[in-house]
Amino acid sequence: MDKEYSTKTKNGKIEDRIYEDSGKFIIYSYMDEKTGKKTKRKLILLGENEQRAYFLIPIKGRELAINTEYDLNSKVEKDGKAVKLKDIIE
Repeated sequence: MDKEYSTKTKNGKIEDRIYEDSGKFIIYSYMDEKTGKKTKRKLILLGENEQRAYFLIPIKGRELAINTEYDLNSKVEKDGKAVKLKDIIE
């Protein structure tokens, strides 16, 4: 590993870490009203070059990330009040 940005995988393969984007994010949970249990989370990544969103589904101590759509006009509960996602991120 000659370069400072190189890393070695568990299998011994050398890989380089290459910058792609940076920005802001929002993460929130979905909760079953009857049980009070969190069922999944949504992660919205708002980069300078790209925007994307994922559902994070808990599976056996890990989380599976599944591509999904998002709407910054959607509301979430924050401190007991309904707040638009775009108001949180700005």
